[in-house]
Amino acid sequence: MVTLPGRKARIDAARWLLIGYIVLTILGSFLHIATRIAKKEPIDRVYVTLMPAIGLAALYALQKLPSSLERAMSFFAWVTMVCLSGLLFYMLYIRNEYILNLFLFHIGIFSLGLVLGFRPAMYYAIATSAIILILGIAYRLSPGYIVAPILLAFALVLPSKVVEQLIEQSNAELAEINLRLEELVEARTAELRAEIAERQRAQEVLSERTSELEKRNEELDAYAHTVAHDLKAPLASVIGFSELLDKRHDKIPADKLAYYCSIIAQNGRKIVNIVDALLLLASVRKVDEVPAERLNIPEIIDDIQRRLADAILESEAEIVVPDRWPEVMSYQPWVEEILTNYISNAIKYGGKPPRIEVGATNHTDGYVRFWVHDNGRGLTPEEQARLFTPFTRLDQVRVKGYGLGLSIVQRIAEKLKGQVGVESEVGQGSTFYFTLPLVTSERQDVMRDA
Repeated sequence: MVTLPGRKARIDAARWLLIGYIVLTILGSFLHIATRIAKKEPIDRVYVTLMPAIGLAALYALQKLPSSLERAMSFFAWVTMVCLSGLLFYMLYIRNEYILNLFLFHIGIFSLGLVLGFRPAMYYAIATSAIILILGIAYRLSPGYIVAPILLAFALVLPSKVVEQLIEQSNAELAEINLRLEELVEARTAELRAEIAERQRAQEVLSERTSELEKRNEELDAYAHTVAHDLKAPLASVIGFSELLDKRHDKIPADKLAYYCSIIAQNGRKIVNIVDALLLLASVRKVDEVPAERLNIPEIIDDIQRRLADAILESEAEIVVPDRWPEVMSYQPWVEEILTNYISNAIKYGGKPPRIEVGATNHTDGYVRFWVHDNGRGLTPEEQARLFTPFTRLDQVRVKGYGLGLSIVQRIAEKLKGQVGVESEVGQGSTFYFTLPLVTSERQDVMRDA
């Protein structure tokens, strides 16, 4: 069935029409019964049967309306026609007033045209006219009582045709406007694409020209990142406790005063350590000539344990080292920094209590692998992929450390002609390692062009 546009509006109109029919049939039936009772006349069974039937048809169509407007309204219209035809026949048979029945026919034609359009309304008008003509001839009505309702029936169809034509004209105009808009959009899109292509070419040229500058500024950006994230907490602590002491030093007990001062000193040492780490990273970047000496690994381990004494004591960490170490030629202060970072991380991220194994293994490729194994939770592949990138910290919630260390480790190892890496499985702990060249008779005392 060909239908008009504006389905939602037509469904809303049909809903109100059906509700109106339901109310009218209920009201009409009630008034008929009440009037007959008041006049002590018998109730017209045909009337109280057919009128509620129209209301029931309207109720059924109202329920089916959301799924199919056309079917629901067509069902209601033809059921209503059958009921109205029966009422008209009955009224003519008993020679009662029948003008109201004809009026209901005409309302149906107008309603159907409003909701479904010209063609269904025309069919309904033809059927209505046929019924009026047949019953009018059968009951010998005057020509005026036959012709006038028929003309009115077809006249009520005309508004739906006018509405359809207006809608079609509006749709044609809208289609033309849409076509023009599409042409304008396509033209503007082509212009924008040309502009975007030009900008992309300019951006590529600019990227090529600035790539070298970005590389040179990378370290500066890294420093700023570290300062912003790693100095913020200790500085905030120092400032907070300093302001507290400044305002209330005369009211604070001596024991708390000493405790607050120790916190300030502790955070001050953290700030110093971070600054030292930054300076170390800067020096690693700038150094072109790295002095080499035979490493004293036991001495390095003793120094590390002294530096990390507070952390070892607080965490009850156990550090296991071998009795013998391979001979390696390198720069001892930097090697100590690498091992200090690995062991410090093992204390922070290890088990409870941490158990840390430190060792070294000779490789056939002429390098020694130094490693630090912890008993922590282990690292996922995603976490391992983020390691040894600037300023990545594993557990920002559980451990309040600073994330510059692994970046320093990687750069120191590269300067020392070595490599860094990690081996880990979840639940099996982690092993962080770095490699250094073995001592050979051909090794010189200085490693150049690092």
